Amino acid sequence: MVLQTTNYVLGEEFEIKHADSLEADEEEINVQGNILIKYKDAVIEAPHGKISTDAKGKPEKAIFYDRAKIQLKDRKLEANKIIVSINSETIYAEGNTLSELKDKNNNPIIIKSDYQELNWNGENASAKGNITTTYEDTKVISDKVQIIYKNKRPYQAIFTGGKKQSFLEQQNHRTFANEFTFDISTKDTYARDNVTSTIWPYKIKQRNEQNPILLNTDELYINHTNGVITAKGKENKVKISYEETKGESKEALLLRDSENKNPEKIVFKGDADVSQADKKLSSEEVIFNFSDKKLTSNTITNIRPKTLIFKNE
Repeated sequence: MVLQTTNYVLGEEFEIKHADSLEADEEEINVQGNILIKYKDAVIEAPHGKISTDAKGKPEKAIFYDRAKIQLKDRKLEANKIIVSINSETIYAEGNTLSELKDKNNNPIIIKSDYQELNWNGENASAKGNITTTYEDTKVISDKVQIIYKNKRPYQAIFTGGKKQSFLEQQNHRTFANEFTFDISTKDTYARDNVTSTIWPYKIKQRNEQNPILLNTDELYINHTNGVITAKGKENKVKISYEETKGESKEALLLRDSENKNPEKIVFKGDADVSQADKKLSSEEVIFNFSDKKLTSNTITNIRPKTLIFKNE
């Protein structure tokens, strides 16, 4: 049976508003040409699709092909193929997928990937394969991402790498790690496992106008609000290089001025060894000051203070 249709109700909530043709049997409905379907609070558009039904004619699954689109109240999704599981209220998207989620302030989170999965009622979402995620001034490239929802809005994203590490970039840093946890409301970043970061210390200067801090660590926490960066070593020491200063320690902090957010100092804590061209300072805590580029020891326990001065010949 082939029907020309502009309004076809399937069950209580699944309504075909428009299709050039509709072919139905006991188990399946095929719709072709400029499909427009309403389901709950969503509008679905696609060139053609297929709807599977149970023995009572109630829809169970809908598949839409050839660049399908779904528009929900706070999300939208586009892909080569979209599968809607009606019983579980889950949306699966495959092939060049593009989604736009909204944070609590209605700012867009854009995710491009090979595959995505969304829950209809504003619960956790995920994506995998060649992912690029952009959110305001944050860009992340990863193999997988899990979006954690709270109060039906995304509040945290967990990015993991595959054959390649995940990559996260914000205004003043570019970081690689095996895994990132990103707080969507604060933009704070936690990176773990084989972390390497390039940090431009002065936020008001262009990158090409300043020398970067190069950092290797096991864990890295970046406070987006005050700009404080905390690095911790577990199996390896934190390693930092900035201009002629090179240091290693169990933990390191980049501290900023509370008013202008300019960098104030790098604090090397725990078994610290910090060197410059003319000296090396070993202590439980060594401080590098950005204003005068000097090193000082701030050891309370006085466990291993030691300074070596290198004489120029």
